[in-house]
Amino acid sequence: MALHLTSLDDAAWTGPWRRRAVRDKAFLSMALVATALFAPVLPGGVTVAVVSVGVMVGPARVPARLVAEAMAVPVFFVLIGALPVAVTVGSPAEHAWWVWGPFSAGPAGAARAVGLAVHGVAGTAAVMVLATTTPMVDLITAGRRLRVPEACLDVAALIYRWCFVLLDTAVTVHEAQNGRLGGTPVGRPGRSATRARWETAGALTGTVLVRSWSRASRLSAGLAGRGYDGDLLTLPRRREHSTTFVAASAVLTLAIWTVVALWAWNGIGDGLWWSGTVR
Repeated sequence: MALHLTSLDDAAWTGPWRRRAVRDKAFLSMALVATALFAPVLPGGVTVAVVSVGVMVGPARVPARLVAEAMAVPVFFVLIGALPVAVTVGSPAEHAWWVWGPFSAGPAGAARAVGLAVHGVAGTAAVMVLATTTPMVDLITAGRRLRVPEACLDVAALIYRWCFVLLDTAVTVHEAQNGRLGGTPVGRPGRSATRARWETAGALTGTVLVRSWSRASRLSAGLAGRGYDGDLLTLPRRREHSTTFVAASAVLTLAIWTVVALWAWNGIGDGLWWSGTVR
């Protein structure tokens, strides 16, 4: 699966939640994040992950393939980070499943690793609810309303727009290289395909850096010529606050905590090794 660099932003711009106020979507996302962090892993964290994905694919109408692609890399790093937690160094873990020299793994370490992984995946999915439904422009505008320093917002806006410029430059140069067989060892005896690809990648990087520096210089000169004094003023579209949406978000969060309470009340899973994954 190859996630295009602009896929999340495209989904946010074209989705039905584009017209909703940022604070409403942020309330839902942050409520899910808080639940993912403080609720027990089972069923709290798992439920948050499922609900977050359901919200994106369902009401927000984000393509399921895009959600899977966007979640793939964060989930991979969360799992990689959780693996060392399962390993005990020094004295063998109690009821160890596996021992190799000073390293061992047992139920306690595995429970901690599972807890960390589930909390991380659930929190990531909750943040994705906001990322896939809110364009960066709206987030910057919301930051201005929250009185975030203008310099920080302007830098964020410039970097955001600059990413698209760099992407367009890189794609253009790469297509030109392919059109000239830049990655093929043609006309140079002894030149391997691997070396040709490395040389092509180096040339691409150098060209993009040079063009980026040139465009940045022209941008700076253009801003100075237009009397830039530290503020990049825009005319944001006003979006109405929805009490119904916020109430539904609160009810959804309360429902998750109700499931957690009922799960604990009935003592489900208390006798299993993962029952210790409560934090």
